[in-house]
Amino acid sequence: MLWPGLSLLVVGDRKGAVFGGLVEAPLRPTNKKYQGTNDTFVFSNTPDHPVISRPTGANRYFTLCATDFLAIGGWSFCTLFEQLSGSSSVSETYGNPCLANSEDFDVKEVELWGFVYATKYEEVLAQSRMESPGICR
Repeated sequence: MLWPGLSLLVVGDRKGAVFGGLVEAPLRPTNKKYQGTNDTFVFSNTPDHPVISRPTGANRYFTLCATDFLAIGGWSFCTLFEQLSGSSSVSETYGNPCLANSEDFDVKEVELWGFVYATKYEEVLAQSRMESPGICR
């Protein structure tokens, strides 16, 4: 079951960088249409240099979702591919620097935390009891 709200994407790469972003949910594969709003942001926590970047207003390339990749901040910022590799560089959308330790990176861990609006909690709880365990598709 896919519910509207915000999700926090956290990525750890094999060189020790931790980065990600707050994205609009649910993420729907569209291949061509960016999703999201100005409520989103990206962050990194590379050693001695934590960064939080909010939208600059330069464009609306917040999140692009497909079945084999996820791009945040346009193609130039952070793109995660099915093979657990990715790339990160400067983004006009968020005005951020490269968030990983290098532009190309290998993913070590990925976490996606979803948040439910308090007014929808009971509805979501009731629906989740009817779901089979596992990943939603």
